[in-house]
Order: sequence, then structure tokens, then C-alpha cells
Amino acid sequence: MVVYAASNNAFAELGRVEAMKRMLLCAAVLVLAGPAAAGKVGPDDPGDTDGSGPCYETVGCVQDRRINESDAEQLGCDQLWTVRNGIYAARGYCFKTDRGKQAFGNEGCYYGDESEVPLNDYERANVLLIRSIEKRRGC
Repeated sequence: MVVYAASNNAFAELGRVEAMKRMLLCAAVLVLAGPAAAGKVGPDDPGDTDGSGPCYETVGCVQDRRINESDAEQLGCDQLWTVRNGIYAARGYCFKTDRGKQAFGNEGCYYGDESEVPLNDYERANVLLIRSIEKRRGC
């Protein structure tokens, strides 16, 4: 009986050690990734300099390439809205609508006007493409 109890304690201790290792690994990743993982940039950031930004299943990452128009055409109005506003959210836009605030929040935002948000050339082109599709569909 004593051997069994000692064995259970050994397994329990091993489980705690493994759990602690995993927690420390996760904490290290979060510390090292920092703001880049959150897709946040500051007011002095010229745009996409660290590769951070939103990526989507259908259209891919929107900060470092142009969205293929045929891919964007597959998206519904809600998805187009999410991708377009995700670009702005990643660059620090402060949302005014309840929908925007609920979807993206305003924590860490810097820009109250869309025209002030420092989009790179890819992001600007992607926003224009999405807006044209939204307009044509009446989204």
C-alpha cells in the first residue's frame, strides 16, 4: 500500500512539474511576442514594419499583400466588414460604432479618424477593394 501511495504522489508531482513547465513556456512566448502578437502599433509607427496584422482564412494576411479579388468576392457583407475593420483595428483605430467597439474594442487605440490611421500600401489597396465590393453589393 505504501508503494502505491508513493507512486501516486510521484505521478502527481510529475504532473505538477509538467503543468508548471507549460505555464512558464506560455508566459515566455507572451512576453517575447508582446504587442506584435496583439497587432498593435503606436502613434509613431509608420504602418506595418513588424509584419503584425490580421490574417483571415479566405483572404490570408492583409498587411503584407493585396487580397485577390476573387477571394474577396467569396466573402459575405459581414465578413467584408470584419476584414476591412480588422485592418483599421490592427493599426490603432478607435471605433465609434457599437458594432466596432464590440467586435474589436478600443483598448490601446490611437486614431479617431480613419484618414489618420497609418495604413501601408497593401492595407490601403485592400480597404479600397473591400469598400468597392461592399458598395456594389449594398452592404
